Amino acid sequence: MQENRRVLTTALALCGFLLCLLLSKSCANTTTPPSGGPKDTIPPVLMKVNPDFNATNFPRYDGKIALTYDEYTVVKNPSDIYLSPPMRKRVTHKIKGKNIVFSIPDTLAENRTYTLDFGESLADNNEGNIAPRLVYAFSTGPTVDSLYITGNIIDCQTLQPVEKVLVALYTDHSDSACFNIYPDAASKSDKWGFFSIRNIRDTLYRMVAFTDSDNDSKYDPTKDQIAFLDTLIRPVDVIRDSIYELMPFDMKDTLACEARHSMYELLIFTELQSVQFLKNSGRSSEKVGFLSFNAPDVEIADIEFFGIADSCVIIQYTPARDSLDFWINTPNRLEDSLLIKLNYKRTDSTGVLRDTIENLSLALPKPEAASGRQAEQKPKDTVFNFRVDAKNENIAQDGISLTSALPIIDSNKEMLILTATNPRHQTDTITFKFEQDPQEIRRFIMYMDREIRDGYEYEFTVPQGSFFNLDNLPNAEVKTKFNLPQTEDACSITLELTGVETRYIVELVDKDRKDVFRKYNIERDTSLLFPYLRPQEYSVRITEDRNRNGLFDSGNFLDKRQPEKVRMYQPSPGVYILTLPEMTDLIQTIDIKEMFK
Repeated sequence: MQENRRVLTTALALCGFLLCLLLSKSCANTTTPPSGGPKDTIPPVLMKVNPDFNATNFPRYDGKIALTYDEYTVVKNPSDIYLSPPMRKRVTHKIKGKNIVFSIPDTLAENRTYTLDFGESLADNNEGNIAPRLVYAFSTGPTVDSLYITGNIIDCQTLQPVEKVLVALYTDHSDSACFNIYPDAASKSDKWGFFSIRNIRDTLYRMVAFTDSDNDSKYDPTKDQIAFLDTLIRPVDVIRDSIYELMPFDMKDTLACEARHSMYELLIFTELQSVQFLKNSGRSSEKVGFLSFNAPDVEIADIEFFGIADSCVIIQYTPARDSLDFWINTPNRLEDSLLIKLNYKRTDSTGVLRDTIENLSLALPKPEAASGRQAEQKPKDTVFNFRVDAKNENIAQDGISLTSALPIIDSNKEMLILTATNPRHQTDTITFKFEQDPQEIRRFIMYMDREIRDGYEYEFTVPQGSFFNLDNLPNAEVKTKFNLPQTEDACSITLELTGVETRYIVELVDKDRKDVFRKYNIERDTSLLFPYLRPQEYSVRITEDRNRNGLFDSGNFLDKRQPEKVRMYQPSPGVYILTLPEMTDLIQTIDIKEMFK
């Protein structure tokens, strides 16, 4: 009996030891994470709304809306939640388990329909999966307005969609409405630039869209981009459950999102300011300064520099004439305060341009404090350097440019040399054109007089002392070699342009429409060659240059002026990209009249 009890005790102890060993091994293995199965990619599912959709007689004071989801859900992006019509105080929220309760702290208007757009603000608590976009409509009166409109916001130059733009409707049709009052209804564009404004009433609206950088639902021309329709609109379409455009969409579903019908298209742009005044002024060094204005095309009657002869002042305007740089060509030391009398047209309080005289005192910039070795006196420059721009693939069209930091006050162009060495290593001196850039007085451009020949090596030499700058320093020697690109995979695009009845800007850009490879200005039917291209994807952008200044001109809201028209060439319907394989010479014919009709 005692022996059996001893055996049983020993067996139990052994079992306990083995169990502890297994448990300790499992607990000690901290380097191997437990496998949690596949990642959760399913967004939260809405289970209940209280009050229900399209609720009527909603409380005007301290109204609340509760959303219940099938899992724990958080408000990830509170700024995406938008109440239309907007109010001064923003919607707040509290999370209670799987419920999110939203409160409206402002007093709602009587007999008014509102929508609460949650955008992409809601996501599950674990993986951050964004809940489908939800728009909740309710009314403080007995009925809910039931009309809607849709549209797209696109960038005026790239023609790409722009997201998070506030699209606003106003029953006040005055120009000042978007500056001073809240819209009567509004919504924000999604990642595809698409917007829908729902539950609006049957009346005439003015439509304005802006980026609303301050999130105050009011347009600020100093910070926001803007788009507007030239005419008033009146909604006629009624909301139904079957309306495809009003359904929730996965923003990653390209085909579904692009299939939505848009009633209106708005081109958003950075506004050309019309209120004119001197915005900024200063000096970057003793003899160099600038004046900056709020609006383009400044009208200056006279600039007087006290104590300095007019012949000693060099002035250059920017192409838009919204600022100017000046340099003072004198060997004399200038005063610490440079006095200027500016006579120009400034916008007065009534919005009219009036002759105005402003007296300016421009102080020298304070020198930066130096310490240690930096405090040691820096040796004075004995020459200046040109910035050279010489790309083999662009020289035939753009030439070689030389740009200096300061204006050139003296030159001896006869010292410049251009040589060509043929495949037999025979070198000849050839002629060329050397011109000052009409838009940048500090830049000079060398153009070939003849076609660049394959197999030839060219060298452009600017000897030291060919030019002297404002500080009376000679240039350092410049030697630039160039030839035709020798890449085996080089390609080209030729555009045969017809139907040209006015001036256009034709640009070859990358597929994202940001980088410009080549640019031409045309006024008649022509053929444009874009040679020595790399095999990749390109797009062709064409701008109608209404004022013939060679630049894209933006619009102005108060002047009711839309930006200049831009079109992207489509090799086939709905396709905006030209794919250029290796060693391909692509020819495309474009009817510009048809494109812009």
